[in-house]
Parts: sequence; C-alpha cells; structure tokens
Amino acid sequence: MRMCTPIRGLLMALAVMFGTAMAFAPIPRITWEHREVRLVQFHEPDIYNYSALLLSENK
Repeated sequence: MRMCTPIRGLLMALAVMFGTAMAFAPIPRITWEHREVRLVQFHEPDIYNYSALLLSENK
C-alpha cells in the first residue's frame, strides 16, 4: 500500500522539524553538586517513613 505523496511529504517535514528541535533541546542532567542545590537534611529518631512525617499534623 503506497502512501500518497502529500502525506509522505508532511511526515518527512515533521520528522525533520522534530529532529531539529531535539538537537537544540536541553540535555537532562543526571548528576548535581551538593552546593548547587539547597537541600535541608533532617533526621527524626524512630522515623523511617518521612512521607508520613511530612503528612503528619503534629509536626
């Protein structure tokens, strides 16, 4: 089954445009330096599930 020429041309143009957009897209970083982000480190005794601590109304 042959694809009609206008659709084929449209698909090729979209593929080129998508490829160009991806070439200039920012590359996600996998690593980060500790000084680059502002993290707060904390520890509560006997707490192992910190998501429960964050949801707690007592703290």
